[in-house]
Amino acid sequence: MAISSCVPKKKLVYLQPPAEAGEKAGQIFEYDRADYRLQINDILDVQVRSMNSEANGLFNNSAGNAGNRQMQVGVQGGGDIYYMTGYSINDSGQVELPVIGKLLVEGLTIYEAKKKIESAVARYFSKFYLKVQLGGIRYAALGEFRNPGKFVVLQNQLTIFEAISNAGDMTDLASRNDITIIRQYPNGTRIHKINLLDQSIIRSPFYFIQPNDVIYAEPLKQKTYGLGVNGAQTITTVISVISTSLALYLALARI
Repeated sequence: MAISSCVPKKKLVYLQPPAEAGEKAGQIFEYDRADYRLQINDILDVQVRSMNSEANGLFNNSAGNAGNRQMQVGVQGGGDIYYMTGYSINDSGQVELPVIGKLLVEGLTIYEAKKKIESAVARYFSKFYLKVQLGGIRYAALGEFRNPGKFVVLQNQLTIFEAISNAGDMTDLASRNDITIIRQYPNGTRIHKINLLDQSIIRSPFYFIQPNDVIYAEPLKQKTYGLGVNGAQTITTVISVISTSLALYLALARI
């Protein structure tokens, strides 16, 4: 039982090559990455710039222009920088923009949403600059993480290992070959299983995190033993149990 309670190295090392050595050192892994399609509750960062400063003030979120200090405080306190300054997609799949009004963007890619917004803005300006992007990537890390929680990363893309790094990496008792990804799709939610010990994760569609993903790391069975993660911890625990039991036996024998 003491030996089996230790976590072997092969269950801790990420991106291991397959046993048949089919992967070569320095090999290029092609990505399997589909364009993300906008969903309800996503937040868009939309900015319009033109030669007309007064019109710019109407189109662009005033909170974004005057609330920089408030945003910084919110982020430092664990808040969402774009919650106050971005534009959320409502339950009808629409985003409501100043002057323009409501536009249906659910199910569109960022590029398609930008083209749709661009057509609406073109009614007011002949020349303008338009920026449309996701207001960060939001995801949650649960289970055997050193720092589990909900995270907002201000990047265009995020790998599974970057997401794990933000959560302080996994504990030694995390089942790295049986990680659960809970991913939202336009028609509902699906549960996927991935193996982070295998190099082939790089070419899978789950190598890049999508907005609203939930990463769950369940514990290895060794956690239920309670003896220790490595040999030294296990031996220390066993010796402690034996010495305590022996002391209790000798104390009772004197009675």
